Amino acid sequence: MKRKVIYILFSILFLQSCQNKDKSQLENNSIDKVDLDEKSDLSNDSKEQITLVKGFMKWYINNMDMLGKFDVIGGGPMDAKENEEVENYYVDFKEAEKYILELKRSGFLTDNLLKNEEKSFLEADKYYKENPENDGPPYGFDYDHFFLTQEAFEEDLLNIDKSKYVVNQKDDFNSEVTFVLPISGSYKYSLKKIGTKWFIEKIESVMK
Repeated sequence: MKRKVIYILFSILFLQSCQNKDKSQLENNSIDKVDLDEKSDLSNDSKEQITLVKGFMKWYINNMDMLGKFDVIGGGPMDAKENEEVENYYVDFKEAEKYILELKRSGFLTDNLLKNEEKSFLEADKYYKENPENDGPPYGFDYDHFFLTQEAFEEDLLNIDKSKYVVNQKDDFNSEVTFVLPISGSYKYSLKKIGTKWFIEKIESVMK
């Protein structure tokens, strides 16, 4: 009988040890934190990541007119002069280079994200050469590349600070921030730490 009791006690202690170990591993691997208000118990890394995401969205919305001045996609009815034939769409790579440079100067984005944006210009240029067109929305540019929507999203500027942000720290150099904007939808920002600073590596639209 005494042996049976000892065995039971040993089993309970063993299970508790396993549970504590699993819990510790889970906490070390990924910690979700929600930015509810100023009193939220967030680490400095989490605060920096949320500030980065908010800062980029505000910068982008506030600088849309400036970025729009770069005539990256030429041709089409908007470029046509009176009594002249409408030119087919094409990519103006000199303007694209200026556009990418302004995005880089913002200080929010990784080189990898900027390279993917450059790749979208190359893909569009190839498409326009293989499928000449000069009417309707130009291929690949019928939506915003950073808010990932065809809808007007400027009014979400007022909602950026009101939204809830969830930080999922993958490791010391990789993290994800997810959130919902009332007008634009749900997003996941993948972040990368380079040196001592966090940068935006990828922006995705996700299902609610």
